[in-house]
Amino acid sequence: MARKRFKRGSHLGALPLTSMIDVVFLLLVYFLVTANFAQQERDLSSAVQAEGGGVRVSDLQPQIVEIVLSNSVVEFRIASRAVRSQEALVGLLKSLPKEPGVAIRARRDVPISAVAAAMQASQDAGFSRRSYVPADE
Repeated sequence: MARKRFKRGSHLGALPLTSMIDVVFLLLVYFLVTANFAQQERDLSSAVQAEGGGVRVSDLQPQIVEIVLSNSVVEFRIASRAVRSQEALVGLLKSLPKEPGVAIRARRDVPISAVAAAMQASQDAGFSRRSYVPADE
């Protein structure tokens, strides 16, 4: 039997051109389609407005309601003002800006009913953003 001898490098270089043409065609179609979408996205107006000034909502800090026990009586404190009832807290919170929200901070010795009362008072005052933050001991 006569064996045909092939040179080692001549057979390895053959690539199927049909598959390569398919890949190039798909890449061409992909880039044409995405280029069309990029053009439309460039025409959209930006949501960020450079005009205007003053205080933005993101610049405001949330109101912090601290709940403490003073002589076994629960007190709700906002800055230097302190009230002892849920109704008084609602009245105090209604006079504050609503956009930044309210954070309720209580220590471990405060009963959970006081925290629930403060959360309800902030909802009654019109705050849509409310959160509970445990106080550092």
